[in-house]
Amino acid sequence: MLPETKERLRKTRLRQLAHKANIVFTSAKQKIFLNSKAKRKTLLAGRAFGKTYILLVCIGYIAKMLPRAKFFLAGRTFKQILDIVLTDSADAWNSMGWYEYHEKVNPFGNYVLFKEPPPDWPRPFKAPKSYERCITFDSGFCVQLLSFEKPDSNRGHNFDGGFVDESALFKSDWVQKILMATLYRANTWRFKDSPLHNSFYDFTSNPWTQEGQWVFNTEELQKKDPEKYFFLEGTAYDNPTLHPQYVKNLEETLAPLVFRVEVLNERLAKLPNCYYPSFEEHKHCTADTFSYNQNEDGLWLPTFSDYEVNKPLEISMDFNNYICSSIICQEGNKILKVINNIYVKQAKEKKTLSQTLAIAIHDHYADHVKKDIILYGDASGDSNSAGSNDTFFTQVVDELRGLGWKVKLRVLKFNPQHKDRFSLIDRILAESTTNLPRVRLNQNTCKALIISIQNSPIRSDMKKNKSAEGTSMQQEYATHLSDCFDYILYYKYSSMKPQTSLIREIRWL
Repeated sequence: MLPETKERLRKTRLRQLAHKANIVFTSAKQKIFLNSKAKRKTLLAGRAFGKTYILLVCIGYIAKMLPRAKFFLAGRTFKQILDIVLTDSADAWNSMGWYEYHEKVNPFGNYVLFKEPPPDWPRPFKAPKSYERCITFDSGFCVQLLSFEKPDSNRGHNFDGGFVDESALFKSDWVQKILMATLYRANTWRFKDSPLHNSFYDFTSNPWTQEGQWVFNTEELQKKDPEKYFFLEGTAYDNPTLHPQYVKNLEETLAPLVFRVEVLNERLAKLPNCYYPSFEEHKHCTADTFSYNQNEDGLWLPTFSDYEVNKPLEISMDFNNYICSSIICQEGNKILKVINNIYVKQAKEKKTLSQTLAIAIHDHYADHVKKDIILYGDASGDSNSAGSNDTFFTQVVDELRGLGWKVKLRVLKFNPQHKDRFSLIDRILAESTTNLPRVRLNQNTCKALIISIQNSPIRSDMKKNKSAEGTSMQQEYATHLSDCFDYILYYKYSSMKPQTSLIREIRWL
């Protein structure tokens, strides 16, 4: 027998021994999900239930049961998937007998990340053209990572099944027209006796926005066909491995609304009468905000692609005694990019809340090259804040100037008629005219702003209903950030030239 053959057999025996060491602990609720033979499953659970762990266990199990199959793992961004796969995968898969392969460090490993597997490993029946975004096991099973920063790039694939992480962040069309279309096209005759083939599982917490409500479809379909569809809900209380004080500590540290939605897994009620009727998350929000490069070790390094370090930051602010809020924007070609939202609720020692907000913005953009800020806000920002003889804007400008920024202040002298403000913003969002810009929000950084917009009610007189401000509701999800959104849109686009009767402008400071 040739030496190469002997070595290959030795490695194979070691891998087989490793596969036998697969003691996997799961909770009773997790077992229910794993034991269901439905091809279409949804796990809707709060923090600390173990959604990511079960997702990885499913991958490790199917890698053994469907050798040479190819599944996808989809996330809204590639960064989101990297954070999950690289952070938690080793622990989950090691308990199942899967160990990462390294030619020198661990030549007896049995899965590889983001590179072509060793030549003696079997390949998937429908092998990917490139392995740079794949995880491959020595059973020939492969998981290809898909992100929806550029949705159309995911069309045309052939998969034997798939997983979606944080599916409430996805748009229904992405799932139905792109992901589901990749199934039932490959290897049906090879895996016809397996209930795992063409399986599709999604894992998520409760949706914060209306765009994510589609995740409840599986719950309705289960009522009609429980053999094909399975829907399971869970909370941290279903995880017996947690410290007894874990949930109590979360309740004490999180705002009540966040605790109820993200820990207790309660569903948000749908807002019937929104102040922004033309706002559509699938149109005005984008997840395509990262670019990726691999370092020498093959690890992917994400950076923001919608942020330009050599252009001024346009910042709109809203001031209150319990929260000071801001949104960060930059102009593109006929587009206003909302790249971030920053807010503070507690003042630094010897600083006011508005000064603390200025410091938070500086800290976040300390490496910005062009240290120019254009600052927007409404007339109330020119009033004095509690504990200071200076106005809110004066405090912010002085603080930023002391940190090395030049600031151009653009403030409404008095607020416009509510009907005018509502009509202009609705026209911009409706995108029915070419002389107004398109507005695009970064979905990955502007969660609070998006929720604020979608949860801003309108009154019968066309005023925004601000009854949630100052209540027990998480204040970044109240109407403060949406007000920041209004200020900058009205100032910039209410006319082609500034209206001196409404606008006061200060030169660069």
